[in-house]
Amino acid sequence: MDAVPVKSPEDANLPPRALPTGEDVARRANVSRATVSYVLNGVTSQKISQKTREAVHRAADELGYRPNPAAQSLAAGASRIALLVMPGVHLGELFIEVSSLLTARAAERGVTLIVHIESPASRTVIDVAQDLRPRAVFSMFGLDEQTVSWLRERGIPVASLRQDSGDSVTANDRSGWLQVHHLADHGHSRIGFADTDDPGLRMVAESRRDDILDACRQHGLPTPLHEQFGLDGHDAAEKVRRWVEAGVTAVAAYNDEVAITVLAGIRRAGLRCPEDLAVIGVDEMAINGSMDPPLSSIEFDMDNFGLLYSDALSAMLDGRASPPRELVTDDLMRVVERASTAGSPLMSFDPE
Repeated sequence: MDAVPVKSPEDANLPPRALPTGEDVARRANVSRATVSYVLNGVTSQKISQKTREAVHRAADELGYRPNPAAQSLAAGASRIALLVMPGVHLGELFIEVSSLLTARAAERGVTLIVHIESPASRTVIDVAQDLRPRAVFSMFGLDEQTVSWLRERGIPVASLRQDSGDSVTANDRSGWLQVHHLADHGHSRIGFADTDDPGLRMVAESRRDDILDACRQHGLPTPLHEQFGLDGHDAAEKVRRWVEAGVTAVAAYNDEVAITVLAGIRRAGLRCPEDLAVIGVDEMAINGSMDPPLSSIEFDMDNFGLLYSDALSAMLDGRASPPRELVTDDLMRVVERASTAGSPLMSFDPE
């Protein structure tokens, strides 16, 4: 068995070894720093002998040096970075699935995918893009008009889930439509919408609320009664009572977490689900089956969502036209019915 070196106490106090730099590579290869940059960034406009190129690559390998992607973009004039812009909110498995597939597609093309989380404390997308010069920017929930215009003026393609932001990749998120269709199919004619009070989710929440409003109109139902809920359950019982007193018999919630808060409000109000108030959420959390009663929800097809986004990113990185692609609701989501809406087994609907 090979001996394993043991660190002395003095070693433990030493600062961590610094990463090698381009200057280190230049010294070892006995060339200028500029030559290292030209060779490792693949610049072909400079006349550099094959012997010198081999010496630079050998020195870089021996030192374990990797060029900075942003510096490569500046030197070569073609970025090897793509930017994925995500909201600073919890997106669960959907974020993991989509970002993993996008990372793999980018890597196939020698491109590094960098995730930028938008929040009040973060730098703007424009600031980040100025530093990184990304080849493409992909936003899951859309960018503001000023940012989209700035990127397009500089020839940086933009794609987004939202139809009004960038080159739309239409995922046809009709979760609200499915909720209303499911509730109406079970005879409910007066529906409430349980919204989130999280300001970071406002863009997505407004989209789902609009979808529910549209679905109620299509089904000939009254405008749904709107209530906002915090996950702490404050005033949940009072809001549930208001719904019941107004004749609401079923609630479509923004997501499963809000739906679970509504379930708590129903219990605190001394009412029953679904006898007094039926509830359906969105996201199909693993815990839904353990709720009392088990919670109905809308389940997203992670594979299809991921493929939709990764196909769009591939087209952007390859410089191909990326016309809006649409998958119908049946491809992307389905109703998972449980006791909170009381009815038949699992079902799917196509709103078309």
